[in-house]
Amino acid sequence: MTDPIVIAITMIMVGQICLSVPLLITRSIKSALCLPLALFLLANGALALEPMVSTLLPDWYAFYTALAFPALFVLCPALWFYVEALTSPTPWEIHKKQARQFVLLWPALMVSVMILLLPKEMHTAIFINDADAEGPLALTIVVSILVLILLWLGQCVYTISRIIHRLVAYRKQLKDLFSNNDDKELNWMNWLLLIAISTWLFSLATVFSSNLFDNLLFTIRTEAILSLLLIWSLAHFGLQQKPGLTVPTASLKEADGNLDASISSDVAVKIEFEKEGLTEHKQEHELKQEQALTQKKDSAKKYQRSALSSEQSGRIAAKINTVMETEKLYLDANLSLQKLASYLAISPNYISQTLNETLSINFFDFVNQWRIKAAKPKIIANQDTVLNIALDVGFNARSSFYKAFKQETGQTPSEFRKMTS
Repeated sequence: MTDPIVIAITMIMVGQICLSVPLLITRSIKSALCLPLALFLLANGALALEPMVSTLLPDWYAFYTALAFPALFVLCPALWFYVEALTSPTPWEIHKKQARQFVLLWPALMVSVMILLLPKEMHTAIFINDADAEGPLALTIVVSILVLILLWLGQCVYTISRIIHRLVAYRKQLKDLFSNNDDKELNWMNWLLLIAISTWLFSLATVFSSNLFDNLLFTIRTEAILSLLLIWSLAHFGLQQKPGLTVPTASLKEADGNLDASISSDVAVKIEFEKEGLTEHKQEHELKQEQALTQKKDSAKKYQRSALSSEQSGRIAAKINTVMETEKLYLDANLSLQKLASYLAISPNYISQTLNETLSINFFDFVNQWRIKAAKPKIIANQDTVLNIALDVGFNARSSFYKAFKQETGQTPSEFRKMTS
């Protein structure tokens, strides 16, 4: 008899999935990134039903086994596609090449068909009583399942490593584009990966320990609780999270309009260059045209084909610092690289290249340096709370301010105040 607590946890999981999946499928009409998440939740739901089916619907257990086994091989591709969609700089779409990620699903479906062909007595002996396989069909099924499980473990390791690498690159890219990343960094994904890995490892450890040593290394309750945390986390955060790098269409059109305007007007460019004392205005204008075309064709190829000279980069750096000091753009909590580029009428790639190569800093840290500089006199004056000071200088949260302040000064705000006093 299955533990009633496990049954209760399973029912909660199934209820969560039944509430979340229809919402995700509805939203997928506007955004395809909801589909991988819905697929991942459905696969987890199919696997989570095992205690309920074996206890409440034993006559359907053979059919359930055939259905649940392929669901195992949907987990890794679905999770990868969801992370890929969240971190993509362009709206994520479905294409034929993605079918390669489901390479283990096809043999799993063949095994599923063979499971359905097993006589009921033989199915009960193998999947319920853990008896030795007898006969060519049963032996083929057992060996195939073992091989596929081992391949699945390798796929899990590969997928997790790809996700970690993707998240690291994504968070680095965020710092080149935005001055506040509190709602974009996907920190909840770290916990999700930890829970997913723990759940899968505990499940496998339970299966192998029960088969090889005839005892459970981990209880079924532990596995059920971890599965519930996994599904709840995905449903809760997944329904709220939006892609961090994808810019709304209206913003893209506005940005392209600003950039095209700054590039297409030769007179305006000449005047700007004359003000800054440049004599090579024609050459740089052509470089801007080439840069704009390159950015529109492939924004991911950072600085490629850029012919920005060190002299031009130095002048851009001086202009950025000047506008920060005089206009105090850093006070805008939503300041982005695109906003700064539109304000200066300079290509975003030129600004990013100048920050990274000339000033040796990313956009995120550059803006926060100005914010910390503005916050220091307020901290010393000690006439307002740290939270109000943080919000006044452009931060969105107290924690972000503390982190940036300590990174810049090596001290917390209170330590800095005591030291300066």
